[in-house]
Amino acid sequence: MLQLPSALDDRTLHFVNLNRWTREGKPAQWMLGKFWQIDQNIYDEFLNMLPPIYCVGGFRLCERLTDDIASTFLTVGPRLWCAFTNLTDTRPEKMISHIARETQS
Repeated sequence: MLQLPSALDDRTLHFVNLNRWTREGKPAQWMLGKFWQIDQNIYDEFLNMLPPIYCVGGFRLCERLTDDIASTFLTVGPRLWCAFTNLTDTRPEKMISHIARETQS
């Protein structure tokens, strides 16, 4: 799992992170486990974009163009995060625990 550059107060960087796999010429699976910090505006924008799949700690969005890979929007402590997870085998609790461990200050 890898933390990407924070998109806190930077909507453009959020989209750069979301689309990194296409720019790098990689399959969507390459993004699994990657995560980055976002702000409330980004979280709210995506919550209202498509019908969300609610999960522990937040919600997921999946267009099924990438099989079961979902953008997962989570609250970990006081911070908001976006991560790529697999709907079938990555429980959101696992990603929350990982982000909490990796970002302890």
